[in-house]
Amino acid sequence: MKTRTEPISQSLTALAKACADGLSDAVFFDIETTGLSPKSAVLYLIGAAFEEEGRFVLCQYLAEDLSEEEALLSAFSERISGKKRLFHFNGTTFDVPFFQARCRKYGLPCALAEMEQTDLYRQISPFKNALKLPSCRLKALEEFLGSHRADPFTGGQLIALYQEYRGSRDERLLAAMLLHNADDIRGMLSVLSMLAYPALAGAEAEPDRTELASCTDYAGNAGKELLLPVRLTLPLPRPLALHADGVFFSGNGCSGLLKAPVFCGELKHFYPDYKNYSYLPEEDCAIHRSVAIYVDKAHRVPATPETCYTRRSGEFLPLFLPAGGKGDVPEEALFSPLFFRQAKERHGKASGKNGSRKTEAFREGYFEADGAFLKNGSLLSAYAAHLLTHLLRN
Repeated sequence: MKTRTEPISQSLTALAKACADGLSDAVFFDIETTGLSPKSAVLYLIGAAFEEEGRFVLCQYLAEDLSEEEALLSAFSERISGKKRLFHFNGTTFDVPFFQARCRKYGLPCALAEMEQTDLYRQISPFKNALKLPSCRLKALEEFLGSHRADPFTGGQLIALYQEYRGSRDERLLAAMLLHNADDIRGMLSVLSMLAYPALAGAEAEPDRTELASCTDYAGNAGKELLLPVRLTLPLPRPLALHADGVFFSGNGCSGLLKAPVFCGELKHFYPDYKNYSYLPEEDCAIHRSVAIYVDKAHRVPATPETCYTRRSGEFLPLFLPAGGKGDVPEEALFSPLFFRQAKERHGKASGKNGSRKTEAFREGYFEADGAFLKNGSLLSAYAAHLLTHLLRN
């Protein structure tokens, strides 16, 4: 069995520590195997990065022969004993269950079993469309960040190299295998910075700089928009611009700006329990039956879901709520009362086929953009999270 340890560069270590807390008890983990099934394949190479004696190191364990797998598993598990957090890339699907299965084969305790896990692939892949990524392979994410590997191989191609190396002990083959595995580990450390995208929902609003500003749309019509500056919890690795349904976001580093259109005019607030209301056609509004009994029957009719509303004029901001959802969603309670243009307004794109993009449908509601809202940091932050979540989904 061969082992190899080398320091991780200070720049990469600093980048990783800036993007994730508590890395002193963390392990970044990747394996290479002779196949996909742990029942018939062997784990022959483990790569990991972790802090040891005050520095971040890359360690690699290679089974030079298949008979060394048990020793490899045991030595690696002992090396990372006491670590509490595990980072991997799509390891939930492959690396972790494969490692666990091979440990069971030899009756070895599994060092990964009790560790808190972060699957970087699962954290980042939901933002593939928003970031216009061609794929969410680790190499593709590295290229998105401006890094290009020297390693030309895939994990599958490494199997043939390993089989040849077992017979020849060719140092060039060894170097190629170790480089691929090391680049996977270094790649994980670099794409930690992309955790800034799922962290966008934790942006904090800046009430002192928030305002309703006059604007002009593309058609030259005067209107208003909300300008909502935010501070981001993690720095964006690249400048980001998003837009959908009239909402815009631009971010760079740890700061960003949201713009949302303000609807100026009259909207309707709908009562859900329409059977307890009567509709007054002449006033174009609904009133509760306990009050409607005092109105002449000729001037009232039973309310329906489409007519059970009151009207209000003012300045309103949009909310993008799930279409067809059962029960309330948090935004409905947080920003109540909600107003609508009509009873059942639906927007969004239907699910596509043949690889076409899928966008969730939503119904567009509104709430009043009054002075109290514009000064409430908690509400502004919650609204920023709502808008950013909508933009990232679309």
